[in-house]
Amino acid sequence: MKNLPKVYKNKKLNKIENNSQVFDSLKVPKENKEVRETKVTKPIKKSISVKKKIKELLEQNNYIFNTKVKITLENKEKIINIAGVVNNHVITMDNEIIKIEDIINLEILD
Repeated sequence: MKNLPKVYKNKKLNKIENNSQVFDSLKVPKENKEVRETKVTKPIKKSISVKKKIKELLEQNNYIFNTKVKITLENKEKIINIAGVVNNHVITMDNEIIKIEDIINLEILD
């Protein structure tokens, strides 16, 4: 038993204070709070292209064919329900096929 290896013993470290300081945003002085506050603005829907609006419509939680949409074309406006989008065409529930490039504006009606 005299030939046993020595057991490793780490040196005693100083007291660990990993979480001794915590940041609390409610206790920030008023001078700093004014700098941190920013206004949140909603994006302007008119600047969104038709393809992005169709993408938003497809990504919503509701079924696409339950949503009424107002499509503005060069000559006329139509209120339709979209059945789907294939390639560069929108297919309506009335079996109409409309090219996406012909659509000037698209509004989602409630």
